[in-house]
Amino acid sequence: MIFCKTIFSQQEIISVYDTLYNQSNSHYQRHSKVEFDKLLEGNRVKVGYDRSKIIKKNVFNKRCKSVLEIGSGVGLIGYYIGYQDNKIRYTGIELDKEAFEKSQILKLNTIHGDFAIIGNLNENFDVIMLWEVIEHLQDLNLFLELAFKKLNENGKIILSTPNYNKIHNYPKREKDQIFQDQPPIHLNFFTKENIKNIFEKHQYSNCKVLVKKLPYLQLKSLGFYIDCIKVFFNKYQGTTLYFEATKK
Repeated sequence: MIFCKTIFSQQEIISVYDTLYNQSNSHYQRHSKVEFDKLLEGNRVKVGYDRSKIIKKNVFNKRCKSVLEIGSGVGLIGYYIGYQDNKIRYTGIELDKEAFEKSQILKLNTIHGDFAIIGNLNENFDVIMLWEVIEHLQDLNLFLELAFKKLNENGKIILSTPNYNKIHNYPKREKDQIFQDQPPIHLNFFTKENIKNIFEKHQYSNCKVLVKKLPYLQLKSLGFYIDCIKVFFNKYQGTTLYFEATKK
Protein backbone atom coordinates (compact mmCIF):
# COMPACT_ATOMS: atom_id res chain seq x y z
CA MET A 1 0.00 0.00 0.00
CA ILE A 2 0.93 3.63 -0.48
CA PHE A 3 -0.60 5.99 2.04
CA CYS A 4 -0.16 9.13 4.10
CA LYS A 5 1.19 8.30 7.57
CA THR A 6 -0.21 11.38 9.31
CA ILE A 7 -3.66 11.10 10.90
CA PHE A 8 -5.68 14.31 10.62
CA SER A 9 -8.69 15.31 12.66
CA GLN A 10 -12.01 15.40 10.86
CA GLN A 11 -12.20 19.13 11.52
CA GLU A 12 -8.88 19.67 9.73
CA ILE A 13 -10.17 17.74 6.74
CA ILE A 14 -13.47 19.66 6.71
CA SER A 15 -11.58 22.95 6.88
CA VAL A 16 -9.33 22.22 3.90
CA TYR A 17 -12.29 21.02 1.80
CA ASP A 18 -14.15 24.21 2.60
CA THR A 19 -11.18 26.25 1.39
CA LEU A 20 -10.72 24.23 -1.78
CA TYR A 21 -14.37 24.04 -2.82
CA ASN A 22 -16.46 26.78 -1.24
CA GLN A 23 -14.42 29.97 -0.99
CA SER A 24 -14.55 32.62 -3.72
CA ASN A 25 -12.24 31.67 -6.61
CA SER A 26 -11.62 28.30 -4.93
CA HIS A 27 -9.45 25.72 -6.69
CA TYR A 28 -12.31 23.30 -7.34
CA GLN A 29 -15.10 25.79 -7.91
CA ARG A 30 -16.09 23.94 -11.07
CA HIS A 31 -17.49 21.12 -8.93
CA SER A 32 -19.07 23.20 -6.16
CA LYS A 33 -20.51 26.14 -8.09
CA VAL A 34 -20.37 25.82 -11.89
CA GLU A 35 -21.86 22.31 -12.04
CA PHE A 36 -24.46 23.16 -9.38
CA ASP A 37 -25.60 26.28 -11.25
CA LYS A 38 -25.99 24.23 -14.42
CA LEU A 39 -28.13 21.68 -12.59
CA LEU A 40 -30.32 24.42 -11.14
CA GLU A 41 -30.86 25.81 -14.62
CA GLY A 42 -31.96 22.39 -15.85
CA ASN A 43 -29.05 21.90 -18.23
CA ARG A 44 -28.06 18.48 -19.49
CA VAL A 45 -25.99 16.56 -16.96
CA LYS A 46 -22.51 15.53 -18.14
CA VAL A 47 -20.53 13.06 -16.07
CA GLY A 48 -17.73 12.15 -18.48
CA TYR A 49 -17.35 9.32 -20.98
CA ASP A 50 -15.52 6.76 -18.80
CA ARG A 51 -17.66 7.37 -15.73
CA SER A 52 -20.92 7.22 -17.69
CA LYS A 53 -19.78 3.94 -19.25
CA ILE A 54 -19.16 2.20 -15.91
CA ILE A 55 -22.42 3.60 -14.47
CA LYS A 56 -24.37 2.37 -17.48
CA LYS A 57 -22.91 -1.12 -17.09
CA ASN A 58 -23.52 -1.45 -13.34
CA VAL A 59 -26.48 0.83 -12.58
CA PHE A 60 -28.63 1.16 -15.73
CA ASN A 61 -28.80 -2.59 -16.32
CA LYS A 62 -32.38 -3.33 -15.11
CA ARG A 63 -30.97 -5.35 -12.18
CA CYS A 64 -29.79 -2.46 -10.00
CA LYS A 65 -32.54 -1.10 -7.74
CA SER A 66 -30.55 0.91 -5.18
CA VAL A 67 -27.37 3.00 -5.18
CA LEU A 68 -25.27 4.52 -2.39
CA GLU A 69 -22.75 7.23 -3.30
CA ILE A 70 -19.98 8.16 -0.86
CA GLY A 71 -18.84 11.75 -1.34
CA SER A 72 -21.94 12.80 -3.26
CA GLY A 73 -20.95 16.48 -3.46
CA VAL A 74 -23.58 18.89 -4.74
CA GLY A 75 -25.45 16.01 -6.33
CA LEU A 76 -24.17 15.69 -9.89
CA ILE A 77 -24.28 11.88 -10.02
CA GLY A 78 -27.48 11.61 -7.99
CA TYR A 79 -29.18 14.05 -10.34
CA TYR A 80 -27.84 12.15 -13.34
CA ILE A 81 -29.15 8.81 -12.07
CA GLY A 82 -32.57 10.28 -11.32
CA TYR A 83 -32.69 11.86 -14.77
CA GLN A 84 -31.82 8.57 -16.49
CA ASP A 85 -33.97 6.26 -14.32
CA ASN A 86 -36.04 7.68 -11.46
CA LYS A 87 -37.02 4.19 -10.28
CA ILE A 88 -33.51 3.58 -8.88
CA ARG A 89 -33.34 4.43 -5.16
CA TYR A 90 -30.44 6.82 -4.68
CA THR A 91 -28.75 7.73 -1.38
CA GLY A 92 -25.76 10.07 -1.09
CA ILE A 93 -23.43 10.81 1.82
CA GLU A 94 -21.47 14.09 1.84
CA LEU A 95 -19.07 15.41 4.47
CA ASP A 96 -18.97 19.04 3.30
CA LYS A 97 -21.96 20.93 4.72
CA GLU A 98 -22.30 23.45 1.89
CA ALA A 99 -22.22 20.75 -0.78
CA PHE A 100 -24.80 18.75 1.19
CA GLU A 101 -27.11 21.77 1.46
CA LYS A 102 -26.88 22.30 -2.30
CA SER A 103 -27.84 18.67 -2.90
CA GLN A 104 -30.89 19.25 -0.69
CA ILE A 105 -31.92 22.19 -2.88
CA LEU A 106 -31.89 19.70 -5.77
CA LYS A 107 -34.21 17.51 -3.65
CA LEU A 108 -31.83 14.56 -3.55
CA ASN A 109 -31.85 11.88 -0.87
CA THR A 110 -28.56 12.82 0.80
CA ILE A 111 -27.12 12.60 4.32
CA HIS A 112 -24.63 14.99 5.92
CA GLY A 113 -21.73 13.10 7.46
CA ASP A 114 -18.67 10.96 6.75
CA PHE A 115 -18.64 7.47 5.26
CA ALA A 116 -18.88 5.75 8.67
CA ILE A 117 -22.56 6.74 8.75
CA ILE A 118 -23.28 3.88 6.36
CA GLY A 119 -22.98 1.55 9.35
CA ASN A 120 -26.20 3.11 10.71
CA LEU A 121 -28.24 2.73 7.53
CA ASN A 122 -30.99 0.12 7.56
CA GLU A 123 -30.94 -0.45 3.81
CA ASN A 124 -28.50 -2.53 1.80
CA PHE A 125 -27.52 -1.56 -1.76
CA ASP A 126 -26.94 -3.09 -5.15
CA VAL A 127 -24.18 -0.58 -5.99
CA ILE A 128 -21.88 1.56 -3.84
CA MET A 129 -19.96 4.21 -5.78
CA LEU A 130 -17.16 6.67 -5.07
CA TRP A 131 -15.88 9.13 -7.68
CA GLU A 132 -12.44 10.53 -6.79
CA VAL A 133 -13.22 9.85 -3.11
CA ILE A 134 -11.52 6.66 -1.91
CA GLU A 135 -8.13 8.41 -1.92
CA HIS A 136 -9.52 10.82 0.71
CA LEU A 137 -10.72 8.25 3.26
CA GLN A 138 -8.75 8.25 6.49
CA ASP A 139 -9.73 4.69 7.50
CA LEU A 140 -9.70 2.62 4.33
CA ASN A 141 -10.05 -0.72 6.16
CA LEU A 142 -13.18 0.45 7.96
CA PHE A 143 -14.75 1.64 4.73
CA LEU A 144 -14.09 -1.65 2.93
CA GLU A 145 -15.58 -3.63 5.84
CA LEU A 146 -18.69 -1.44 6.13
CA ALA A 147 -19.24 -1.37 2.37
CA PHE A 148 -19.04 -5.16 2.20
CA LYS A 149 -21.74 -5.46 4.88
CA LYS A 150 -23.98 -2.95 3.12
CA LEU A 151 -23.79 -4.53 -0.33
CA ASN A 152 -26.43 -7.00 -1.41
CA GLU A 153 -25.27 -10.39 -2.68
CA ASN A 154 -23.59 -9.84 -6.06
CA GLY A 155 -23.57 -6.12 -5.32
CA LYS A 156 -20.88 -3.93 -6.88
CA ILE A 157 -18.48 -1.24 -5.78
CA ILE A 158 -17.58 1.08 -8.65
CA LEU A 159 -15.17 4.00 -8.39
CA SER A 160 -12.55 6.21 -9.94
CA THR A 161 -9.33 7.35 -8.30
CA PRO A 162 -6.06 8.99 -9.40
CA ASN A 163 -3.42 6.63 -10.76
CA TYR A 164 -0.37 6.95 -8.50
CA ASN A 165 1.93 6.02 -11.37
CA LYS A 166 1.09 9.27 -13.13
CA ILE A 167 3.92 10.82 -11.11
CA HIS A 168 6.25 9.31 -13.73
CA ASN A 169 4.79 11.74 -16.27
CA TYR A 170 6.50 14.53 -14.34
CA PRO A 171 10.22 13.69 -14.01
CA LYS A 172 11.08 17.24 -12.89
CA ARG A 173 8.75 17.11 -9.86
CA GLU A 174 10.12 17.88 -6.42
CA LYS A 175 11.36 14.86 -4.51
CA ASP A 176 8.43 12.83 -3.11
CA GLN A 177 5.88 15.28 -4.53
CA ILE A 178 2.68 13.38 -5.23
CA PHE A 179 0.44 16.22 -6.34
CA GLN A 180 -1.88 16.98 -3.49
CA ASP A 181 -3.00 20.14 -1.75
CA GLN A 182 -1.70 21.02 1.68
CA PRO A 183 -2.53 19.79 4.20
CA PRO A 184 -2.87 16.52 2.30
CA ILE A 185 -6.32 15.70 0.98
CA HIS A 186 -5.12 12.51 -0.72
CA LEU A 187 -4.36 9.96 2.00
CA ASN A 188 -4.36 6.71 -0.01
CA PHE A 189 -2.65 6.13 -3.35
CA PHE A 190 -3.52 3.43 -5.84
CA THR A 191 -1.93 1.64 -8.74
CA LYS A 192 -3.57 -0.85 -11.09
CA GLU A 193 -1.99 -3.66 -9.07
CA ASN A 194 -2.46 -2.58 -5.48
CA ILE A 195 -6.13 -1.58 -5.72
CA LYS A 196 -6.99 -5.12 -6.82
CA ASN A 197 -4.89 -6.62 -4.02
CA ILE A 198 -6.53 -4.41 -1.38
CA PHE A 199 -10.08 -5.28 -2.42
CA GLU A 200 -9.36 -8.99 -2.83
CA LYS A 201 -7.90 -9.03 0.68
CA HIS A 202 -11.27 -7.73 1.89
CA GLN A 203 -13.23 -10.58 0.23
CA TYR A 204 -14.26 -8.75 -2.96
CA SER A 205 -14.07 -10.70 -6.20
CA ASN A 206 -14.13 -10.08 -9.97
CA CYS A 207 -11.96 -7.01 -9.47
CA LYS A 208 -11.44 -5.14 -12.74
CA VAL A 209 -9.33 -2.06 -13.43
CA LEU A 210 -9.38 0.22 -16.45
CA VAL A 211 -6.64 2.83 -16.79
CA LYS A 212 -7.57 6.06 -18.57
CA LYS A 213 -4.84 6.02 -21.18
CA LEU A 214 -5.28 9.43 -22.78
CA PRO A 215 -4.65 12.78 -21.05
CA TYR A 216 -7.62 15.02 -20.32
CA LEU A 217 -8.58 17.17 -23.29
CA GLN A 218 -6.79 20.55 -23.23
CA LEU A 219 -6.59 21.77 -26.82
CA LYS A 220 -4.91 25.06 -25.85
CA SER A 221 -2.12 23.36 -23.91
CA LEU A 222 1.14 22.35 -25.58
CA GLY A 223 1.61 19.78 -22.82
CA PHE A 224 -1.56 17.99 -23.94
CA TYR A 225 -0.08 17.32 -27.41
CA ILE A 226 3.25 16.27 -25.93
CA ASP A 227 1.45 13.80 -23.66
CA CYS A 228 -0.50 12.42 -26.63
CA ILE A 229 2.80 11.71 -28.39
CA LYS A 230 4.02 9.95 -25.24
CA VAL A 231 0.90 7.78 -25.31
CA PHE A 232 1.75 6.69 -28.86
CA PHE A 233 5.22 5.57 -27.72
CA ASN A 234 3.87 3.98 -24.50
CA LYS A 235 5.69 6.58 -22.38
CA TYR A 236 2.62 8.06 -20.67
CA GLN A 237 1.01 6.82 -17.45
CA GLY A 238 -2.78 7.19 -17.45
CA THR A 239 -4.16 9.72 -14.97
CA THR A 240 -7.17 7.82 -13.60
CA LEU A 241 -8.14 4.31 -12.55
CA TYR A 242 -11.72 3.10 -13.06
CA PHE A 243 -12.46 0.12 -10.86
CA GLU A 244 -15.24 -2.33 -10.08
CA ALA A 245 -15.50 -5.21 -7.61
CA THR A 246 -18.24 -7.66 -6.63
CA LYS A 247 -19.49 -9.08 -3.33
CA LYS A 248 -19.97 -12.81 -3.84
